[in-house]
Amino acid sequence: MARFLWTQKQDMGPAARAGHAMAYDSVRGRTVLFGGDSLKPQLFNDTWEWDGALWTQMANFGPPARSDHAMAYDAARGQVVVFGGAGAGGTFFGDTWGWNGEDWTQLADGGPPNRSGHGAAYESVAQRIVIFGGISEGQLLGDTWEWDGQDWTQVAETGPTPRKGLMMAFDSGRNKTVLFGGTGADGIGLGDTWEWDDTAWTHAADFGAAACANGAMAFTGDHSALFGGIDSINASPPPHLFGTTWEWDGKHWALRQDMGPGPRWRHAMAFDLRRGAIVLFGGLNVSAPQQGGAAPAPLGDTWEHLSTAGGSLSLVDFRADTTTLQVNQQVLVTATLSGPAVTHTPPVTIAVSPGQTMAIDGRGPLPQDVNFLVGSPSVTVRMIALAVPATGVAVLTASFGETSLTISFTIS
Repeated sequence: MARFLWTQKQDMGPAARAGHAMAYDSVRGRTVLFGGDSLKPQLFNDTWEWDGALWTQMANFGPPARSDHAMAYDAARGQVVVFGGAGAGGTFFGDTWGWNGEDWTQLADGGPPNRSGHGAAYESVAQRIVIFGGISEGQLLGDTWEWDGQDWTQVAETGPTPRKGLMMAFDSGRNKTVLFGGTGADGIGLGDTWEWDDTAWTHAADFGAAACANGAMAFTGDHSALFGGIDSINASPPPHLFGTTWEWDGKHWALRQDMGPGPRWRHAMAFDLRRGAIVLFGGLNVSAPQQGGAAPAPLGDTWEHLSTAGGSLSLVDFRADTTTLQVNQQVLVTATLSGPAVTHTPPVTIAVSPGQTMAIDGRGPLPQDVNFLVGSPSVTVRMIALAVPATGVAVLTASFGETSLTISFTIS
């Protein structure tokens, strides 16, 4: 059985906030945070990045300040995409913005109706961002839209009931977008689980994780992890906050007995694929302003959720479907592991030799090394050779634990 550990990281970084959004940029290996609410009242429009050790402010310009927006990393186009959110004075946004690591660009000003409190996830197979639900002008929404990098298209009107404060993550192993919880018109947390297969919604479960809204969810390579949330957004009876970690494997929810962040809601999480860590920041640890007292202060703490695998796995094979390549030719590379079927294994690192570059699925140059989280006994990566110089030999090295295997490619 894998052991799971929450670890608190540095307190220096973004100002304390709630209602912000985070996404992991897998090409640059950075967790990106944008926006949020200070509850002073002040909304943020600053952009921060976390590299596993330090927060760095990247920009204080771009999309107008907002909270309760949705954000996902569009790997096909190499940018973090933000849609919607709530602005000052009860306004709602319906704009789409992209962050490429240096600059923000407005990508669209139309598409889905303005909203906040919706969910978003990037479907890596279809290479589209899907959003669902939220609230606009007092009306709860239950529509499903997809972004293909240029246009928004409404793809469903049926599925989960209209709601806000829901949580979504894309399970790349099963090619399903997972949706959990939120609140309906009565303000009570929902406990249903739904899955989107890029065609239709399927009601997957009505039991498991505690019914809640405004928690955070991230896919870790073999399951969707859910942390925190609130069971009601009503003032009476007093709401209950959660500080528990749940896992959805496609069939069942399992509660992890973790010690870590305190109970909270309106926080954000993202999964750092390269380091195999969930990153969590901020949120609120009280439900609402206390009668006769000051407004609650948001949190500004950073936590990571790490795991160590049980059992023993080893890297036994690393091969390609060809070792003779022309520039821009695609090659299929597979690293095979041997050992017990366990989850949350450490990632396989695939490194490219100096003087050569590769691209993953044609989505830009491969950095010097990239980690692929293992959720099964093998890791399959579609790569395209980009020779520098145009001819020569490129060497890929796969490392897992203390074992390293190489493949040499002749590029002509």
